[in-house]
Amino acid sequence: MTKLRLNPHIEPFTRADSRRSPEEIRAGQGQDKVYELANNENPLGPSPRVIEAIGAAAQSLSYYPDFSDIELRRAICKVLGRGLSPEHIYTGCSGFESLELIMRAFLGPGDEVILSPPTFSGAYRKVAEPLGARVIEAPLAPETFHYRPGAVLEAISDRTKLIMLCNPNNPTGTIIPAAAMDELMRDLPEHVIVVADEVYHHFVDSPDYPDSLQYVLAEKNIVIVHSFSKAYGMAGLRLGYGIAKPRLANYIAGLQRGFHQNKLALAAGVAACEDQAHVRRCVDFLRGEARWLCDQFDRLDVKYWQSSTNFILFETAMPADELNQRLRERGILMRALTANNLPNAIRVSVGAREANQAFINALEDILTAASH
Repeated sequence: MTKLRLNPHIEPFTRADSRRSPEEIRAGQGQDKVYELANNENPLGPSPRVIEAIGAAAQSLSYYPDFSDIELRRAICKVLGRGLSPEHIYTGCSGFESLELIMRAFLGPGDEVILSPPTFSGAYRKVAEPLGARVIEAPLAPETFHYRPGAVLEAISDRTKLIMLCNPNNPTGTIIPAAAMDELMRDLPEHVIVVADEVYHHFVDSPDYPDSLQYVLAEKNIVIVHSFSKAYGMAGLRLGYGIAKPRLANYIAGLQRGFHQNKLALAAGVAACEDQAHVRRCVDFLRGEARWLCDQFDRLDVKYWQSSTNFILFETAMPADELNQRLRERGILMRALTANNLPNAIRVSVGAREANQAFINALEDILTAASH
């Protein structure tokens, strides 16, 4: 009798149930307040127009949503401009699913996908490996985390299907500059697609950031992924989208389920697109708080990397898991990067001033006690 075979690339006991919520941590540790600075969320939340649109849509939840997401895609095109049409856009239930749809569309057993760690590797691998694809690494330069397009191009083989770029990069906060992007796209073989994961693009103010839309408009093999989770403050709705030449966008969209977007997300996405002033307020606020955090790191002589996102990667002499646990005991939740082979590095999400101040107070106390 043939036995049931489980996919070896799906690790056991990885259900999200095992992650404790801030409420559980607060109750278990006797904390009056827990500050969630682990998930790169926007503390200002969504536009008031989004809340209003959700309330109106909620009145008809007994009915299915529109089968098509065309109104949302039109709203996205209005924001992006540049002559993009709804045929250039497909939507997903989060930026992650927008990425997952790409990998499902193009990866199969024996295919290769190139990553440049430290990056969003866990998520990319979680989709690619169960599809039977092989992950090839072309790491960022050590210490600086600069992108190495030459190394990526050298890693391409006849089996390469996708190159995953996280730009700005998670967890380093660094960008792939325009010159490096140009080099990659110029020498890209025809059988390879670049996936530009740009969910943090709103926060970038560097003139060196590439204009990825130019490649889409030039009909290049590239898919750009954006999200409503970060600058739009809608992480709880799980809404994202991809941008590509129509032939690619329509092909990827062919994998979507019927009624693939829920009614609340569709209404919220359109309303969010119509309030770009709110996005600018959120970006300005978070950039200001990021500058404040960097000033505090300078004062405490804590090493950090300049970030083009709403999070900052920093490093101390203390092992990251130990420091993370001590911060957790003080009600400060953030992300240790040991799984990314950065044993002393932690990623902190930029929060509101109260949360940022609580984090700096806790960090200063812990580091001062460790030095004595």
